[in-house]
Parts: sequence; C-alpha cells; structure tokens
Amino acid sequence: MKGDSFGARLRALRMAKGLSQVELARLIHRHPTAIGPYERDEYAPPREVIDRIAELLDTTPEYLWFGRSPKRPTLAQGGRIGSGGVVHPLEAATLPLELRSDRLLAWLLEDPGYDPRYRPGDLLLVAADPLRPDQALGRDALVRLADGRDVLGRLMPGARADLPLLCLSGGAAAVAVEALEARLVLGVLAPDAVSRGEAAEV
Repeated sequence: MKGDSFGARLRALRMAKGLSQVELARLIHRHPTAIGPYERDEYAPPREVIDRIAELLDTTPEYLWFGRSPKRPTLAQGGRIGSGGVVHPLEAATLPLELRSDRLLAWLLEDPGYDPRYRPGDLLLVAADPLRPDQALGRDALVRLADGRDVLGRLMPGARADLPLLCLSGGAAAVAVEALEARLVLGVLAPDAVSRGEAAEV
C-alpha cells in the first residue's frame, strides 16, 4: 500500500474517524471483510460504494480517488491595482481563486524587530519549494545559510555573486553570507485573518 494510493487515503480517513474495517463495512452495507482489500489496493470498490464511503468519512470521491483536497481554501478577488496604485474593483463576479495551500507553509513571527513590515503574531506564507539565492534577490525569504540555520531576511546583491548581502531585522543590518537556498515570503496574514483548527489524531 503506497502512501498516496486510494487504499492509504481510505485507511487514514477510517482511522481518523475511529472506525474498524468491520464497522465501516457494516455502515456501507458490505461484507465485513470488504474493506481490507480496498485498503490494500487489491481492487477498487464500485462507484456507488465510493460515494457512500466518502459521505461517511466526510470527504469526496475525488479525494479518495485522486488525493485532491475537498476543502481547498479559496479567496475572492476584489479587483486589481493599476498604475499609480489606483484600485479598480471588479465590475463582474469572477470565480474564486483557489489557494495553492500544498505549496505554502505558514511561519509565526515572534521577533518585533521586523516592524513595520511584519509584526509579532503575523503568519508569513512561505513557498514550500526553495530557489537559488540569486533568484531571490530583493525579496524577503527564509534563507538557508551554510552553517545550517534558516534566517528571515532580504537578500541583496553583494560584492561577490556567491556572497549576497542578507538584511535582517527590517534592513537595519546587512552582512555578507554564504546562502545555499531561499524560500520566498509570498504573503502575510494578520492573526485575525485565520482560524486555528484542532490537531487531528491519526
């Protein structure tokens, strides 16, 4: 059973609900031994059975089949900001923008030294995939240093291309560093923009 297979997703969801294989089989009106082969990916259940399983486990058939999250967060686009910073609201309704949450990690900022750009309690939305340091010049990023530390700062061109300058604490200090990679800060959320869910037990 691979970790990204139908059977693996079914097993994880069943266990999160605290159901045994026999209990789930009973709830979907199947033989008590039916769930085991599904979870071992020996064969897939019929479509109507997948629909019943998805409903019982609070998910969607699409998630069971393909692993696509049924609850991907969306944002409404309010408009655009044009030349000179002038705001232009949307004149017609648009489809909501799906947030690529699988490509983001949130980091809680505690250091007050980044004010006013960021404030303690802000959640920095950081790209999950790293870039080369030269691809992140002029942008805020979590920078992986040669000594193994990850540091929040802004990489700037240095005297040597392989040693960019790292500006820390709102740009007050700049030091030449050996940076291995950088994960861009793609956005910031104030504490009141998110709700914290309860940790799930699996």
